[in-house]
Amino acid sequence: MRQITPDIFMLEGLRVANVYLLTQPEGLSLVDCGITGEAGKIASQITKAGYAIADLRQVIITHAHNDHTGSLKEIIHLSGAKVLAHQDEVPYLARTAKIPPGSRLQSFLYWLSARLMPGPSAVVVDIALEDGEIVPGTGGFMAVHTPGHTPGSLCLYHPERHILICGDAIINKHPLTGKKGLRESVATFSVNPAQMWESIRKLGALEVDVLLSGHGDPILENASTLIKALKY
Repeated sequence: MRQITPDIFMLEGLRVANVYLLTQPEGLSLVDCGITGEAGKIASQITKAGYAIADLRQVIITHAHNDHTGSLKEIIHLSGAKVLAHQDEVPYLARTAKIPPGSRLQSFLYWLSARLMPGPSAVVVDIALEDGEIVPGTGGFMAVHTPGHTPGSLCLYHPERHILICGDAIINKHPLTGKKGLRESVATFSVNPAQMWESIRKLGALEVDVLLSGHGDPILENASTLIKALKY
């Protein structure tokens, strides 16, 4: 694991999407859990860091896309952890509803993805979060609703420490081309690009030093300037 701050780590060696571990005296919180098949790697890194998988108190999901939730069912089976997500993302995690496609192309891609890579199993969200709520067990991180990429996309913001964990609301590497650099999520995979830019403006109003995205390297200083420089 790569240590970002004394109590925040980025797991390494995982494919596609980033996974973060928050360590607090009351237990561990995982932010997202990668694609299907990553649970063993996640559990192994937690153990090597001196913890037990049973120390995992909760998994906070930024959004229900497969690359962020694929190993969720297995992780909660191994640990008994609770699942937290924004209230608008609850039906997508429970598989009682499908994320609405934002275009015909996106509808086709969803159809194709479902046949090539079946989605993760349904899970029950134990705690549905609202915008502005302090997330329990995280040491003071606040839930920030950032719809657009998905209806219930969620960021975590620490107002005193100026740390933002932003899922795919903003990304630091193109997930298809691998090109590095801070940018908006790919419109092809976002349900409402206009709303996504509204959410980026919302994040641009925050004071952010450290930015931890779902894709790409962490930004460890002066992240606000980079967010504000995005063309919104």
